[in-house]
Amino acid sequence: MSGFSDNGQWWWDGTTWVATAQVVLPQLPMTEFERSGKLEMARGRRKNSERLYWANSFPPLAWLTGSALIVVGMRVSRAYRSWTLEQLALATAFLLGPGETMLAGEGGTLGLDEHDLPPLRRDLAVAVTAAHVLVLRIDSVDGQPRWIALAARATDVRIEQRTGLRTGREGIIFGPDLIVSGWNGQWTIRGSSWFKPDPVLEAWRQATNGTVNTG
Repeated sequence: MSGFSDNGQWWWDGTTWVATAQVVLPQLPMTEFERSGKLEMARGRRKNSERLYWANSFPPLAWLTGSALIVVGMRVSRAYRSWTLEQLALATAFLLGPGETMLAGEGGTLGLDEHDLPPLRRDLAVAVTAAHVLVLRIDSVDGQPRWIALAARATDVRIEQRTGLRTGREGIIFGPDLIVSGWNGQWTIRGSSWFKPDPVLEAWRQATNGTVNTG
């Protein structure tokens, strides 16, 4: 059965120990979100949001496109969040085995690149089990969790919620974010109004207190 060393620096692939930083997740099985056709619908809306973003950058059109950009952007974010959670569950099962399932997770909001321009991207996601906290890096907006940023015992991790103003493609965003701190760094899982940090925080608290009900 696969799993991590106590310090989180090594992962057992079934035959040998691999440095956690060098683990590359293989192609995950298709999610129900993909099989149902919801992903293709979300991709279409994402492309529409990018067109609206560009149109909204021209003052003569902004009064027509501003509201539509917000509505479409929120629908896209919610849809991609659902897909991310399904992918997280599959990635967690691959890394930890079927005996340690994901209790709660969250994925970072569809963000912008460093130049504040499209295309949209997904970056980080966090998963909590009865014993571990995983922070995974997602390879692209239409990709999957591919690399491990953090793997650690829940008792060796701190997760905090931060709420505050920051700018995003829809304007001013009022968090909340999840800040995950572990043995090798700190990561910010960025959120917005669709973000649900409470299940992650509650699962982590139960895991650290040993009160998770696995029955």
